[in-house]
Order: sequence, then structure tokens, then C-alpha cells
Amino acid sequence: FALKKPSTGGGAKEKSKEQMAKESAPGEGGAGDPQFSGVLFSEDCGFELHLNVTWFKLGEYYQKAMNYSLMIILTVPLQIYLLVQQTEYSGTQAGMAKVSLACIGMQAILDSYQCLLHLTAGIIVETLFNAFSTAAFFQFMLFSIFEMRVLLQIWKSRRPNAEQNWLEIRRDLSVLYSRFYGGFLCGIFLMYLTQQSPGFIALVCNSYWLPQIAWNAWNNNRKPLLPSYVLGISATRLLVPLYIFGCPQNFIRAKPQPWVCVLLLLWVGLQVAALAMQNWFGPRCVVPKAWLPEVYDYHRMVDEGVLVQCGACDAEG
Repeated sequence: FALKKPSTGGGAKEKSKEQMAKESAPGEGGAGDPQFSGVLFSEDCGFELHLNVTWFKLGEYYQKAMNYSLMIILTVPLQIYLLVQQTEYSGTQAGMAKVSLACIGMQAILDSYQCLLHLTAGIIVETLFNAFSTAAFFQFMLFSIFEMRVLLQIWKSRRPNAEQNWLEIRRDLSVLYSRFYGGFLCGIFLMYLTQQSPGFIALVCNSYWLPQIAWNAWNNNRKPLLPSYVLGISATRLLVPLYIFGCPQNFIRAKPQPWVCVLLLLWVGLQVAALAMQNWFGPRCVVPKAWLPEVYDYHRMVDEGVLVQCGACDAEG
């Protein structure tokens, strides 16, 4: 095989170095980094292989990855703090029963995905192991300790009068963990089926407030979540997808997709707005009345004789 430099349309003139090396666009190695194009061909076989080669500075790449891991390391403790504040706000069984199990469970599954991805990246790239393993450790603490504890509290709050022995507690724990890992595997299967649509995956992963909105409307729950918790979790969980789809110099070298960032901001903003409307105007203000369960006003039955007697007293008076 020989290297054949691309020629211009009409002649056999070779391209100069200025024509062969050009600046790559953001997402193709970074602005200012060169790109080389060429053709490998075999005269005997008539075979041609077109090549487009880009390269980047490894030190700058590692620095970008370090900055990303630092962002994760700083945001996860903030998420833990917000979750602890929410747990104290919903300290009673009645308060915990107002929180959607699917809402917290979905967030725990997302954190487990990120923990697994960061740990895998740290193992593959030895230089980034310390930074990414630290980020994975923080996220492991978040979903395995704090979020699973909240899930267990919500699970127990819906069984307030159940006196359980140790075997029944173990059975309930096994059911809770089986649902968690079942959702984990279903999420992986869904991402595999829609791997060609990363924007759709990002929208689905940032739909964690929908179960809480539906739970509020169904059970007529009033103010189940702290406003600071909703705003803080929404902002911190948007950092990673906005970095991937919006930053032109991201370390995974993904091409920016501004329209995905706009959709994510609008979608999460609509969910937060719906929760705010439920706090201000009632839990069922966002749902048409035809879709709501029938509500009964229970009152004590009054004997008809009492009503007649009271009517006679009024007449005498």
C-alpha cells in the first residue's frame, strides 16, 4: 500500500501542507488542532481506503476530564445535603407517605448509572483513576446509603400499622431491592434500544419529577417537597447533560447539540412549574377533573326524628 495524497478536481497536482492540514471544528479534536486527510490505495487490487485523522493534546484532555470530575465531586455533596433537608422536612410517617417512591427511586437509578460509568472510566484510563473513583465513591454513597434509606422510609410509611418480625422485614427489603434493580436493568435495556437518540435518553432521564406530580394529584398531597430541594436537585442534575450536549470543549469530544439543551431546560422547567402550581393552587390543579378519582365528603348520619323535633322547636319559638 502507498499513501496517495488527495488531488484537486481536474489535475494530478499534490495538495500542499496548508491544504492537507486544516483546523478541526469543536467536537473534532478541539478548535485549532490539525486534521489530516489521505487515501491508501493498491494499484494491483484497485483498492482505496480514505482516511481522516485528527489528534489532540493529551495533557489538555486529561485536564478537561479532571475539571469534569471536580464538578461531580462538588455537586454530589450538595445533593446529599438537599436530600437530608428534605428528609427532615418529611420527618413523620405522614410526611414520608406524601413523597413518591418512584421519584426517589428514579433518581437513585440515575446516580447508580453515573457511579458505574465513572468507575469504569477510572479503571480504563489509569491517569484519571483517582479523580473518577472519587466521584464514583461520592455517588455510591448518595444512592446506596442516603437515597436507599429514604426509599425504605417511604416504604415503611405506607405500612404504619404493620407489626413485622425480622423475616417479614427481610422480605420487604428484598421486594424493594428487586424493584430497584429491575428498574436499573430496564433502564439499561431502554438506553440500548434508543442509543441512536441520545437527546431522547436525556429527556427520559430528566423526567424524575413526573411520578411526584402524579402522586400529588392522585392522593391530594399538599406541599410534600421543599422548594429548595426541588430547585437544587433540578439544577445539579442538569449539569451533566448540559455539559455533554452544550459544552464545545467537553472531554468526551461529543458534538454540541444546543437544541437538546433547550429541550432539557424547558422540560425540567415545566416539571418544576407544575410542582410549584400544586403548592400554590392545590395538588390537582394540573390534572383535568375527568381524570381524577371520585372524592367523597363523609358526614355523620342524622336521625330523621331529630330533624322533625328541631323543626317543631323552631316553630314554637
